[in-house]
Amino acid sequence: MVLVTGGSGTVGGEVVRRLPAGVEVRVLARDPARVAAGGRVRVVRGDYGDAASLRAALRGVRRAFLVTTVVGGDQDACFVRAAADAGVEHVVKLSAAAVEDAGADDLITRWQRESEELLRSSGLAWTLLRPRSFMSNSLAWAAEVRAEGVVRELFGASLNACVDPGDVAEVAVRALTGPGHAGRAYVLTGPEAVSAVQRTARL
Repeated sequence: MVLVTGGSGTVGGEVVRRLPAGVEVRVLARDPARVAAGGRVRVVRGDYGDAASLRAALRGVRRAFLVTTVVGGDQDACFVRAAADAGVEHVVKLSAAAVEDAGADDLITRWQRESEELLRSSGLAWTLLRPRSFMSNSLAWAAEVRAEGVVRELFGASLNACVDPGDVAEVAVRALTGPGHAGRAYVLTGPEAVSAVQRTARL
């Protein structure tokens, strides 16, 4: 049994779709209607702030994919505590590549570092996924392109090896279903560092 959080999101939804047929999948969602269910996928209503719902969702789960979104909140602590109490064996967490940059001291990166440390010190087996920014974020330009034929982006010449969220999900699935990934942290990038100007030209 694998529990997926963030099942209606960019990466979590891909994880649900890519988990192999022999794996029983449970998805934790505040709004189950936003997640496609059926077959081996069961959606359960739950919230990080509701300990009873976490306990129910984690019952019988061996491995979990963890996505948290409230910066500076206690979502990670609530989930990790419930997972440990439920006997979960392995948690694969979505983090960010910036945690490895000693010069990155913004609020989001500090929160991700603290969340990683909480999981590493929990006694659970863990795997950390640290993607660069998602290539799909370029879709945010669509409205400006349609309306004005213009892309506006800070630091247009800055290079970034953006990654496809589907590739991040593929790594998550391998970590959730295969051996050898416990205690590992993976930085995930695309094949080439490109600037916003270059991405715009290609599009």
